[in-house]
Formats: sequence, C-alpha cells, structure tokens
Amino acid sequence: MTKTILTKEQKKQVVNLLRKGIPPKEISELLGFPMRSIGSIKSHLTMGTYDENGDETSEKIITAQETSLSIERDLQTFICNDLEQIEPGLKLFQNGKEFNTDIGRIDILAIDRDANLLVIELKAGKAKDNALGQLLGYMSFISCNMAKGKRVRGYIIANNFDNRLKYAVKSLDNVKLKAYKVNFSFEDVDYINGGFEKDTRVWEKE
Repeated sequence: MTKTILTKEQKKQVVNLLRKGIPPKEISELLGFPMRSIGSIKSHLTMGTYDENGDETSEKIITAQETSLSIERDLQTFICNDLEQIEPGLKLFQNGKEFNTDIGRIDILAIDRDANLLVIELKAGKAKDNALGQLLGYMSFISCNMAKGKRVRGYIIANNFDNRLKYAVKSLDNVKLKAYKVNFSFEDVDYINGGFEKDTRVWEKE
C-alpha cells in the first residue's frame, strides 16, 4: 500500500533524486511514494521554500499539505460510494473520479437525474474564495467540450467556507456550497469475561 505522509528521511530521498533531474513519475515508481507528495516537495524546491535541513517550516508545510490531500481523497471515496447523499438521483459520470481535463483534474464529475453534468470540487478544512475560480474553470471546460447544450452545475464541498466565498457564490444560481461534518462517538470497552479474573488467580495464596 502506498504511503501518504512521508517521513523526513523519505523526503530527503525525494529531494536528492529531484536535484539529479529525475522526473517525479520515475521517483514515484522507484520509491513507491505518492505522486502528489513528490509534486508538493518539487513545488517547494522550485519556489525556494524547502529547508535544506529538511525540517521545521518546510517539513510542517509539506506534511500539512499531504494530510490535507489524504483527507480530500478519503472524502472523495466516501462521496463516490454514495453520491445520492449529496443529491437524489446523482450518479458518477464515466471515469468521473479524478476526471482528467486539459486544464486540470476534476475531483468528481457526476451526472444528475436530468442528464446535466455536475462538477464537484473538494477541499479539506476551510475553502477560500480561490476555490470558486478553480471550480468555474472546470465548469466552463465541461460546458464547452462535453455538455452538448445541457446545464452544468458546480458544488464546492468543504468543512467550512470563508465569507468572501459565501458572498461570491450567493450571486450564482449554478454553484452551491455544501459542508461536510465529521462526528466522533466513544464507548467503553469491557474486559473479556473471565480473562482478567483467571490471570489473577495465579497470584492467590493457598
């Protein structure tokens, strides 16, 4: 199974190979690390924001990005397994999970009960206003190349949304915001009946 979050030593391996000019895809195949993690490290190297010692600020940023991507993938899988929890009658478009386009990869491309296409953009944690620009770009691509006269809508799904995004979406009738909630519950776990009592009898005096 491919690891999502790389250790400090694994990140150093990636950095060394990138500096030798080896393409990220080859590094991923060679080391078995996720392409997104390698791409994140490459971006920091390109921008000059990667710490030469491979720790502190850059490590925290990269780890946070990898964790965010992991949450988005888990959310993506959860939604794709039951799209009707988002909207009744919604189904996954052919190859609609991480749907590739000429301008990027759509998190989820779905089709509604009226055969209209729905573009879903996922964000771990709080979504900012730049998420709308990303979504509208994908929607425009789908409208120009695939919709065939059908309506194209969009959803941004995140845990929370900043106010600039909320106001921007308010004026659009084909874009909606949906918040996901994670609920945890806890319960006590009892000892296995007889297991603990049996062990204590060894220590009883005759």
